Amino acid sequence: MHVPDGAAVPSPDEERRAVGASGDGTRADEGDGSAGRPDGEILTERLRLTPVAEADEAELFALHSDPRAFVEDSTDPLTDPAQMRWVLAQWRQSWQRHGTGHLTVRAREGADLPVGLLGVVGLVPLSDGDGADGAVLSAYWRLSPEVIGRGVATEAMRAVLGALDADSAPEIVAITARGNAPSLALAARLGFVPAPPERPVPGGRDGDVLLLLPPSARGRAL
Repeated sequence: MHVPDGAAVPSPDEERRAVGASGDGTRADEGDGSAGRPDGEILTERLRLTPVAEADEAELFALHSDPRAFVEDSTDPLTDPAQMRWVLAQWRQSWQRHGTGHLTVRAREGADLPVGLLGVVGLVPLSDGDGADGAVLSAYWRLSPEVIGRGVATEAMRAVLGALDADSAPEIVAITARGNAPSLALAARLGFVPAPPERPVPGGRDGDVLLLLPPSARGRAL
């Protein structure tokens, strides 16, 4: 997405189109907080998940400007660091307001995985226009092309879902492009199912589909 000359940052609608809904995506009231440990960090056998921070900006832009990370997506890669700066600010604000949001994914020491940012995952409250504030969490995942097919997204998202309080967790959804086969397959592994046809897709973008994680499926996903 091009940032117009003279514009420091794009509008929220432009950024939602740029990195918004996809099976690695979400349309949400984005933005700093935690899911799991007191500092928000989540550890798995191979991975360390940490709430996004200012220091992540360069790596996040590298990922979100890489066309290979958007091959199956209905959104476009970012083209200007200012876009990532704006998005990151929204992501961090989400943590501050809601205590949940986007987490960076990196390998733990000793894991047979590349060094550096492996991706971004999270559960983000949908905006007030798409649902009651905090009543619906939308899943987000976007992985570095270098780790596609190595189970990183599945491991990371299962950990994120597992950090939820099962008794008070809100509805969990995923919004993805209808043609995004890898994201649809991941969503199915996590237990997501198609929403009823009469339920509108948040954001209303052509080609997107809405998936739901039924309460009965949460145990299998986690």
